[in-house]
Amino acid sequence: MNERRQAILFAVVLIPAIAGLYAATQLIQPAAVQPSVVHAVHLEVIGAGWTVSYDAILTANNTVFSLLIEASHTLGFPVAYVPYEIPMGMFVTAINGSVNGEGGRYWQYWVSGAYGDVAADLKPLHDHDTVLWKFVSSVEGG
Repeated sequence: MNERRQAILFAVVLIPAIAGLYAATQLIQPAAVQPSVVHAVHLEVIGAGWTVSYDAILTANNTVFSLLIEASHTLGFPVAYVPYEIPMGMFVTAINGSVNGEGGRYWQYWVSGAYGDVAADLKPLHDHDTVLWKFVSSVEGG
């Protein structure tokens, strides 16, 4: 088989394989959180030598990420993040000057004691939830 035929065969096999992987990845993505109002949610952010507390009596920011951004705007501390496509979601890279990787620590979150299992913008909040963000070196209890 000459090189041209090999290249064509390779493309014929590779393109559907890539399309299939992309389609499979899209199918396993968590569903987007539907807008809703939540009551009495609490946010605690524990950084390197500092802590921020925020209470929302009533908010339409019903994801872990949107509550963090609401608190950031209200209390005036910076939050940096990167949107990812695969897996889809917002990845928080820094809060209040504490940046992922410093001292081997990274931002992780818990909701009412349960470790975050999806991107923060895909984790819905419910009435009376407590959100904890911690700047830690490994998965710790929330």
